[in-house]
Amino acid sequence: MRHFYVKSTKGRTCGDFNLNDTAGGAGRLDIIARAVNSALWLSHSLRRDVVFHTILFGEPNPPIYIKITGEKVRKVQPDERNITIFLKKAIERFEEGRVTQTTPGIFSSRKTFEELVEENKACDFYILCEDGDDISSVDISENAFFVLGDKEDISDDEVKVLEDAGARKISLGKTPYLTSHCVGFLNMYMDRMEEKADK
Repeated sequence: MRHFYVKSTKGRTCGDFNLNDTAGGAGRLDIIARAVNSALWLSHSLRRDVVFHTILFGEPNPPIYIKITGEKVRKVQPDERNITIFLKKAIERFEEGRVTQTTPGIFSSRKTFEELVEENKACDFYILCEDGDDISSVDISENAFFVLGDKEDISDDEVKVLEDAGARKISLGKTPYLTSHCVGFLNMYMDRMEEKADK
């Protein structure tokens, strides 16, 4: 199973935003929507072996954790607006004190970053950063859990949590790419590694 976590530094935790203003009023949920697209979609199909995670830290009710499981997702289309509609439903249908499946394959709950890492401690964590080890020199696990920031890096405290869980810093190079592009590249890179292993 392949996991992607993208932190939503200012993602709005109330569904009162305009779908035509996801870059502003929704706290850059456009970044999350594009990352979901890159994580889950292939041409004409979904990646069933991928789980996408995000935690929204924006006002007024943080943190809200959203999990999207490729194996169970239904009816979501790969365009940014449609994905954002389903993210909005996950926010609006959030219920305190429980995990809610807001639509098939999409879940929302109250969860801290520390709790997310602990819950997935069986995975091998990789922090994407420009000063990490070049990905070509790293033997990436089949059970990889990639951690990325949105337009901001994850915090030093979050890095410490990951390092305590055995995370390794990896890099796609010195050029600062968009988060969604990094996710797409990681999927392609892992696909190629699996293809080579199968030969």
